[in-house]
Amino acid sequence: MIGKLDSLAALGGELLTRHAPGVLLVASTATVTVAYYQLHGPALHLLLIMSLIWAAWHRRLHPRPLDTTTRLLAMVFLLYALVAVLSAISSGLDRAALDRLETFSYYLAGALLLPFLVDCRLRPDWFWFAIAAAALLSGGYALWEMQVRAFDPAFQPPPGLEYRAGGSKAKPIPFGDISALVATLSLLGICVAWGNSRPRVWLFGAAALAGAYATLVSGTRAAWLFYPTAAVVIAIYLLQRYPGRRRRILFALLGAILVGGILVGQSPSVRDRVATAITELRDYQSGTGVRAGNSLGERFEMWRAAWMAFEAHPWLGIGVGHLNAYFKQAAAQGAISHAIVEFDRGNGHTHAHSDYVDTLATRGIIGLGSLLLLYLVPLAVFARTAVSRHTPGARPFGYAGLLVILGYMQFSLTDSILLARMTAGFFVLLVCWLLAAICAKSPGSRG
Repeated sequence: MIGKLDSLAALGGELLTRHAPGVLLVASTATVTVAYYQLHGPALHLLLIMSLIWAAWHRRLHPRPLDTTTRLLAMVFLLYALVAVLSAISSGLDRAALDRLETFSYYLAGALLLPFLVDCRLRPDWFWFAIAAAALLSGGYALWEMQVRAFDPAFQPPPGLEYRAGGSKAKPIPFGDISALVATLSLLGICVAWGNSRPRVWLFGAAALAGAYATLVSGTRAAWLFYPTAAVVIAIYLLQRYPGRRRRILFALLGAILVGGILVGQSPSVRDRVATAITELRDYQSGTGVRAGNSLGERFEMWRAAWMAFEAHPWLGIGVGHLNAYFKQAAAQGAISHAIVEFDRGNGHTHAHSDYVDTLATRGIIGLGSLLLLYLVPLAVFARTAVSRHTPGARPFGYAGLLVILGYMQFSLTDSILLARMTAGFFVLLVCWLLAAICAKSPGSRG
């Protein structure tokens, strides 16, 4: 009887750490833009529950020491979440604060997800397959939107605006950001598979084109600007892999940027979005002169208000979830434009459309420090892996991690993507998966 129980426990542990996590990771990653509520969310939440079960049960039965890097990275996720909680407590735990703290639960869960995935030792091919699937599905969904939903009267944008692809959540900005990220990761996948597997090269090529199309029709300007950054990272990878072909690679990089810029510039939607940005910058007047619909002008006003909030509460900010109320108070006093509170049918903006500025306003200097740690500590691990000669098998994951972190750091300049559940969960998912792949391949990762 005891032997049977031991066998069942061993089988449960095998399912918990070997098979189910990989399936859930692929399902959650691949469907983030096209089936957020139907597949991505349930798969991600089930994965997080499994990491909790692992910490509470399986790890106690099979204790294995965690390496220093894994512990440090887990602490970074934990610190980021705890600073948000501390800020909320210091300013009052009302409903707005609790609603916003729900997003930070992803980072709290990341502190358990990372060591769980390290222990799982998943097959590396699963990551690349999930990225290619995400890009292909995003491109296919965007094509359906532009051919079908864009002509549906129920989904027409306000007068004067063009329809923008937004995925299953109808959110063009996160849809464009994620599509750009998986498209550039697919480009890196081409380079990794080159010379090893021709079918994979074709797969990643199709995925990169699909993701680029989704980015284009989303109309997300910040996502478009990430492609030159990604091109430089991928070029560095190629220079490292083919040191004897540096001149060819550099000429190819410059040519790709030039040709890509010319082709993108021929798109009417791109020209319209650029012209709109120029007009918004030209028409911007601080204060009450900003009209509703001027997206750049509204951002400048939110940044001004957020800076005022930071000056009044520099250490822990005004508290997570309280920026909407602060905007309304500032608008009532005439300090910022009423366009900020007229947004979303009078509900007003709830964040500062910049993770850096929003963090300063709601969590202060301490919060900004935790944000920088969240970005820079994994970035250092990825960079070290990318240049290391001791773990060549982990090098592609290092460059993939560089793309993820640099992408989010760039997207965070003009939007609060770490506060949105969709992009926050995806960030934790990808970063933990890549870090786990690196930690599992590192010498001494078992202690």
